[in-house]
Amino acid sequence: MTDIEFMDRTGEKYALGRKLLSHSIDLAVKTCFDAGAKTVYYLDGHGGGGNVLEELIDARAVKCDIPTWQELLRTGKVDCQIELGSHARAGTVGGFLDHTLSSKLFFAYKINDVEMSELSMHALVATAHGVPIIACIGDEAACRQAKEYIPEIVTGAVKHADCRNLAQDYENADEILVGAVKKALANRDQISLYRTAEPAVVELTYYRTDMCEHTYAHCGENVTRVDARTLRKTVEKINDYYDLKF
Repeated sequence: MTDIEFMDRTGEKYALGRKLLSHSIDLAVKTCFDAGAKTVYYLDGHGGGGNVLEELIDARAVKCDIPTWQELLRTGKVDCQIELGSHARAGTVGGFLDHTLSSKLFFAYKINDVEMSELSMHALVATAHGVPIIACIGDEAACRQAKEYIPEIVTGAVKHADCRNLAQDYENADEILVGAVKKALANRDQISLYRTAEPAVVELTYYRTDMCEHTYAHCGENVTRVDARTLRKTVEKINDYYDLKF
């Protein structure tokens, strides 16, 4: 994707975006198998899924959803994870389509006073089960940011942002992607887990007061309202992706 119009599921660019995403996933999958992987899973998770054209993905790969991903982590069926199509966290200058989980609702997500990206939140869940995130494939800002959380992570910047809603792909993006995946797999034992102190204090700041109010009305007693737009809770131990959500 190179502009925000690719996000419109009713538009012509979305169909092209699905093909481009599927092509990138297929490249990563084939690279993993070529490196000796016995099983490769891929997660079609953006916006609830439905973005990947399964017929364009190597038939040896197994598609999963978020609950299945978590079960794979819990049962020790994955030994490393690659983040493909990463974006910088919400509020990042120079980040293409910067956001954290929701570009429409969430202004900032913090855990123990550290602003989170989607990659770092995924990493905390994976860490709970001893699984490292070994590679970040995305725009320049997302890749720089990934190293803030996991210094040893291998990055593959395949595009750069002209502004928040417009980016330029690099001509050798496929080569960059394949090279990053190969390097990450070859060095996965040297890439550390991303940890945070526990119990962990999780804070979510919404764009508007009413958005915060709507969620707070449905929260349990463990959630407090810090101010007009911010909710807070304490998680004794992070085991599950939904431990970090409200």
